[in-house]
Amino acid sequence: MSETPRTRRRRLPALVLALLGVAAATGGTIAIVADLKREPTSKEIKQAGAKEIATRWQNLKVAAIFPPTLDVTVSVVNYSAVTTVDPLQAIRRAAVAPPAGCAEAFDRKIADILVKHGCRTALRATYVDASGTMATTLGIAVMPGTDAATRADTAIGAEDEKAGVRTLPVRGTVAAGFGDGNRRQFHETGNDTPYLFFRSSGWLVARDRVKSAHMAETFQFADTALGRVMRNFGDTEAPCRRQEVQC
Repeated sequence: MSETPRTRRRRLPALVLALLGVAAATGGTIAIVADLKREPTSKEIKQAGAKEIATRWQNLKVAAIFPPTLDVTVSVVNYSAVTTVDPLQAIRRAAVAPPAGCAEAFDRKIADILVKHGCRTALRATYVDASGTMATTLGIAVMPGTDAATRADTAIGAEDEKAGVRTLPVRGTVAAGFGDGNRRQFHETGNDTPYLFFRSSGWLVARDRVKSAHMAETFQFADTALGRVMRNFGDTEAPCRRQEVQC
């Protein structure tokens, strides 16, 4: 049966609509592909970076946050300066505590300030120096954001000289007797991230009192340990290159 001119006129709108639909679908696909290929804006990168650093404590494995051993680099001069790693000077992790509430993990004065500024949780680990005579408990306070961490850091002020993170005694290890009463030096610092970092250091053996002026040198291993742990939370450059980030 042949088509009449009238029948052909009726089919034209349907054909036009079909072609328009194909064009629209194709255009939509092209737009999606183009959006996937485009570079993220500076705002998107900033937002992705802020989200990643705030959740890094949840995404990193325990061994990445608190490494089992921390190497100490030593400069050896033998005709030329050479930097080596001395395994005999390694700082060793005694144990890691499960995440705890900030009111539980810190002394009252510090805990009140942290909680007031929204501290979410606390991470702790105890390390022992190479001699086995000193220990330090490192603490990380997870804050709601960088601004909250900065405000808490300011409020703590000089309080960190006499209070800080509570110790983590480790039964069955040389750090079994490392209680709060063994602490002799406290320290707290921030690094412009949603985290604050603490250490409480002391001796595992009885010894004479050390003058305050010599404390920093005495517990140098604790500074090394804290600095190494902070490094894991200090890298905020190029967030889109991190595996956990989608920009």
